[in-house]
Amino acid sequence: MIKYRYILLAFVMLSCSTSEANQETSSIENADDVTTTTQIAKEETNNSSTTSIVEQYIFDNEKMSPFTGLELPPELWLKRPRRVLAFKIDNNLNARPQSGLEDADSVHEILVEGGMTRFLAFFYDKTSDYLGPIRSARPTDPTLVRPYGGILVVSGATPGLVPQIRELGVAVLEEQPAPAMFRITSRSAPHNLYGDTELIRELVDEKGFPFNPPPGPLYSFGKNQNNWNSGSNRVTIEYSDFTTIIWKLDGTKYSRFIIDGYSSLKEAVAHNIITRDETTQILQTETIVVIQGPIYIDEATTLPSVLTVGVGPVYIFNNGNYIEGTWRRNDISDPFEFYDEEQNAIYVPPSRQWLHILPLDNGKIDWSSS
Repeated sequence: MIKYRYILLAFVMLSCSTSEANQETSSIENADDVTTTTQIAKEETNNSSTTSIVEQYIFDNEKMSPFTGLELPPELWLKRPRRVLAFKIDNNLNARPQSGLEDADSVHEILVEGGMTRFLAFFYDKTSDYLGPIRSARPTDPTLVRPYGGILVVSGATPGLVPQIRELGVAVLEEQPAPAMFRITSRSAPHNLYGDTELIRELVDEKGFPFNPPPGPLYSFGKNQNNWNSGSNRVTIEYSDFTTIIWKLDGTKYSRFIIDGYSSLKEAVAHNIITRDETTQILQTETIVVIQGPIYIDEATTLPSVLTVGVGPVYIFNNGNYIEGTWRRNDISDPFEFYDEEQNAIYVPPSRQWLHILPLDNGKIDWSSS
């Protein structure tokens, strides 16, 4: 098992600084059948107290999506697959527009070398027959796949990394022959490996990959947003001098734009996806979650990675509203716990999610009402 020595200091600091807070706050729901009881918010008006009842929210592992927190129709959850698939997707300038991201249950965006990002596109209840480009694994990936008990699907990895990922309890599927994975002729390698999620499911069945029980969410969903603020119609997330993401609210969804330092344009452009029949549309999401962690250099691969165990800042945006807080996590198999400044649990609105894993050292985040 890989020993993350740099995590030990974070654990010590976390246990010292948060022990009292943890005694006073209720734990975030996780694992099997997460439940929340009716949440009550009190508002002071004209020196009198009024009480508003927040709609009860109960997470059901069998009938709800661990990626959106939304209830699924019976025709989906009654025959849902028994494995979560997490595909590593390229975000190089030459890989755009990507395909299939709009079909994913959720997308996580992670820093890689060169100040660029790549995605983890999770598929559980949804499917895509044209997903890509699929690229190689990075050290942060298993820390996000492990809580779901998922299979990491990649083109390959730096020598020695795949065995280490497997030692962390995450199964890995590398490049497979057609028709499950295939190279398209309109792109040059390495930006041309695509996949069919259902054919890959059949493949992992044949290979005897382990099943996993219905997973719980990576963080707690709920409908109590009484402690949120307004004024985040535009959200700017800067990973580095080479990658800046801008989300603009359009109705109830955020549309994605990107400034790529490797491009000659040097200005924000719509981040589109393209279907097999060459139809394009802009990427959108309802909720943006930003988790910041310190950068470290992975000892085995010397690749820049982001620490997702310990404690750090978290920002959540939904429908023009936002909240700032702190995330906590003790192990990569655990979900994240989110707390506001008063140490109250933060509940993420059930909705389509886009998770940014942003470096704490030089990553920047800003938002405005316009």
